[in-house]
Amino acid sequence: MRLFKAFNRLQTAMLLPFLICSVFVAVAEIMQLICIYTGLAADAKNVLSGFSESLYALTGYVFCYYITLKLTNGKQAFKAFWSVMCFALLSTAANSFVDGIPLFILGIFTGLLCSFCFNRFGMILALAVTVGTCVIIGILTGLVSDSWNNFIMELSGFISDKAYFSPVLFGVVDNIFSLLNVDTFREMIFNNSYGGSVLIGDEIVTGVKDMLKAGYSGKLVSTYLSGHYFLLFSLSGISAALFFDLKGVQRYVLLATAVCAVISGNLTFLLLFLFLESPYLFAAVLILSAGAYLAAYVIDLGMGYLADGGITEMIIYSDKLVYLLAGGVVFVAIGYFVYKFVFEKHGISDCCNVYIPTRLNGFVTALGGMSNIIRYKDGGIFVRNPKLVDTVSVECEIDENFIKTEDERLDELREYL
Repeated sequence: MRLFKAFNRLQTAMLLPFLICSVFVAVAEIMQLICIYTGLAADAKNVLSGFSESLYALTGYVFCYYITLKLTNGKQAFKAFWSVMCFALLSTAANSFVDGIPLFILGIFTGLLCSFCFNRFGMILALAVTVGTCVIIGILTGLVSDSWNNFIMELSGFISDKAYFSPVLFGVVDNIFSLLNVDTFREMIFNNSYGGSVLIGDEIVTGVKDMLKAGYSGKLVSTYLSGHYFLLFSLSGISAALFFDLKGVQRYVLLATAVCAVISGNLTFLLLFLFLESPYLFAAVLILSAGAYLAAYVIDLGMGYLADGGITEMIIYSDKLVYLLAGGVVFVAIGYFVYKFVFEKHGISDCCNVYIPTRLNGFVTALGGMSNIIRYKDGGIFVRNPKLVDTVSVECEIDENFIKTEDERLDELREYL
């Protein structure tokens, strides 16, 4: 549970960035949709496209600034601005070697690096270490870029053209990369021959998005694009269930993040939010993604997207509306119950963020710790592992994972649960 506590602390520091950056991405997606699906002049499209790319780039700065601000003590504003400067240095160095660097992840890394150095070193040493590390890592990206690109091409070649295995593998791998905000893999499928090729008219079209743009909606679209919509439904079910287990501002940040994910189709921030709540939950999402892409492949849903697959494009390409809605309802329900199962077994990081008075610490410890407590029920409490309950310190009856006790401290603990 130490990992859960660390994740909870990090997530608490990133609540405002989650909110701000989710809105940034939703607005950027709307601009991309205007560029793709309207007849604007080329100059106007260039302006909107450039502005949307700037919004994506700002996400790294927002996370970097607020993580350092929240996780350091004394002169936080100066340290946060220094972190922003280091991030600018790192991103500039990295982008000079490689295109498409995940700025959002670099921002989180820079914020954590600066927080660590400022909390453990003197000011001068921390300034020197942060700058030096950012320069070194920026240069290293150039040295490993060729190896990275070769790995992505090998991975794309392995996944493509594998019948039923292609949608399953693509769903899992794509969501791992989405968590890291890395688009290199999906671009190989979406815009290159790894996504297949078809003859349309007298022209061979490669890349599944280019095929969709040319009017193709066959099996390749169902393999690599359609499952995204079923996954979006399952994540909505998970978010709905998680909403009621969070407290205070966290639940409203989750709500905003989930809504913006549905609007934009970009799942990065929602996946990261779920990962920080529970790595077990993210592992369950990967399994769900495999099922979502496989289901879309089997029923040949044939729905795609040219931007990121938000609700607008879902409506635009909803030719098989009955299949979409039926599958959507099923995956919302699956997502909801999968979350409940994971919560019962492993809990979430927010369980570690419940205030308990000092006088009740001994009682909570006897119950196996806060992470072992699931919920209160009249006359008792449900726990994840009854073997962790200290029956010497607490007089109780154990019925599977339900602990029944008349201890007066239970009623007092109820107020905080």
